Amino acid sequence: MLKVLNKYFSLLLLVVLASCSAESDISTSTPPLDVSVSLQKTPCYGTCPVYNFQALNDGRATLRVDRFAEDVLGKNLDHGDYSGTVEISDLELITTYAEESGYFDLLNKYDDPMVMDLPAAITTIDGHNVFNRFEGPDLEGLYILIEHTISKIDWQKN
Repeated sequence: MLKVLNKYFSLLLLVVLASCSAESDISTSTPPLDVSVSLQKTPCYGTCPVYNFQALNDGRATLRVDRFAEDVLGKNLDHGDYSGTVEISDLELITTYAEESGYFDLLNKYDDPMVMDLPAAITTIDGHNVFNRFEGPDLEGLYILIEHTISKIDWQKN
């Protein structure tokens, strides 16, 4: 009887050890979360809109509203942090517009630190960042498209 128990115990131990050392092959159908689109507008000494928008590739979005943002965002939101959901098709539209306008060929930074009182527009689209503050490209069409997308979201204050 002791011999039979030893065999069962040995077999059980072997199964446990084999399962611990086996590599798991867990594949997921969802891509890792990344920032798909973001737009941040920084302050100036005047009435420049100040806000920070980020949308993940799964549609989750955040918005930090600071000052003078009502007109460009198309909503009267109090200062503070918000969350919402953006349509994936809107993110795809922004990415397509960026591709067609040459966004992904742009440098990462357009600036001159000696020039004062200019706001910056900082964008990220599918991993490409552009800091646009001084003598940079005209990205106003892209900014308007992103701001239009922001205006369509049902924002919830955090």
